[in-house]
Amino acid sequence: MIPPHRLPFRIIPRRALEDGIIFLVIELVYVDPSGTIPISLTGKFCRMNCAHCGGHYLSHMKTLQEMDRLAKEGHRSFLISGGLEKDFLVPFKRHLNQLRHLKETYELSYNFHVGFPQSPIQELEGLADVVSFDFFANSEVMEIVYGFSVEPGKILDAVTRTKVFAVPHITVGILEGHISHEYEALKMLSELFNTVVLNVFVPTPGTRFSQALPPDLSQVKELFSYAAENFENIILGCMQPRGEYRRSLQQSVKDFVSVIVKPAFKVDFDFKGCCALWLAKSRVEVVKHVR
Repeated sequence: MIPPHRLPFRIIPRRALEDGIIFLVIELVYVDPSGTIPISLTGKFCRMNCAHCGGHYLSHMKTLQEMDRLAKEGHRSFLISGGLEKDFLVPFKRHLNQLRHLKETYELSYNFHVGFPQSPIQELEGLADVVSFDFFANSEVMEIVYGFSVEPGKILDAVTRTKVFAVPHITVGILEGHISHEYEALKMLSELFNTVVLNVFVPTPGTRFSQALPPDLSQVKELFSYAAENFENIILGCMQPRGEYRRSLQQSVKDFVSVIVKPAFKVDFDFKGCCALWLAKSRVEVVKHVR
């Protein structure tokens, strides 16, 4: 039995009808990510032009220059992201003073989407409420998608040596809708983390992968089932194909996850904002005590 303080769910005690045993009924947590404002530190520009994104997802983000106004309007939660630079990181280092000033002035919460660190990102200690990082277990797959690769061990070493709450993310089917490195990635992450966020590849217009299909739902379900055997907490993240696929996806994996972001059906949300920030605020233990 997992201690209740480590479960990212609403827990409702209920007495069983047999043997006087008290069971815990666990309900899914539903998250609306719109409560966190995405900020691009590079505007609409990304030098990488990655095959799955092509800078498309930067176009709807706000800019650093808009944050003061947004904070004055009452927004308190921000995703700090942007295009990657030559060091494979979002260029947050040049903006640390401004981000720290805004955080202290308005009591903001930050989820940093950092890119692919190769050394500890100590600059974010005391500034980031949570760090979200994407993980690839196979350098060849990463090279195809991003045009560059970073050794998986370097990323894990950098993140785990940084004293910041960090949450790993995997995009299922990122190789043009095919399952490739995901099982290996889950195995590697499970040695260090209790929690993983699983997104699902979305074919995006204007990118090199635009003609691909989302991953086969039966294969996605098998992967989530495997993840459930190796992690205490699995989150279906905010990247999901729309329409009927999303409804079928959520129905397929609901028995394996503890949190669903962007539910396709009408629910009362338990949290508005990034799921990684919800984990941090709920004080869920994400990293295993193995080192």
